[in-house]
Amino acid sequence: MNYDKVIFTCMDNTCRSIIAEAVFANVNKKGLLKVCSRGLAVLFPEPVNPKAVAVLKGIGLSPLKESSQKLEEADLREGTIVLTMTEKEKRIAGEMFPGFSEIYSIAEFTLQEGNIEEPRSGSLTEYGACCEYIDFTVKMAAEKLFRQSR
Repeated sequence: MNYDKVIFTCMDNTCRSIIAEAVFANVNKKGLLKVCSRGLAVLFPEPVNPKAVAVLKGIGLSPLKESSQKLEEADLREGTIVLTMTEKEKRIAGEMFPGFSEIYSIAEFTLQEGNIEEPRSGSLTEYGACCEYIDFTVKMAAEKLFRQSR
């Protein structure tokens, strides 16, 4: 399928999906696809995690927004792909939007194994490692998406 929009999704849209959105925007310099990030369990807008901001700055990037946003039905239209950070988030998104089929975990989409879990220890080192893995995986996804959108 040809896509024109990618939505990176995690539970709260304050860290992992924010990092993925920024990385993708950086490699999408020609603007081949629209990009945004959303959360599955956002009750009200929360600020971006300061450690996510710090690790993004460490690779020369910045978040594209200042607070979280919930994934809504209006976000999901033809030509849109949703890439979740984990299989669990993929399942939840599928349950929330049963009529929308273009939902994949980013590992599934890039033919990798495992999930991109939320850094739990709270250390900047763990956030940095998570950011590195997101950077690698998002660039793989971007390459596949750019090939498909030509």
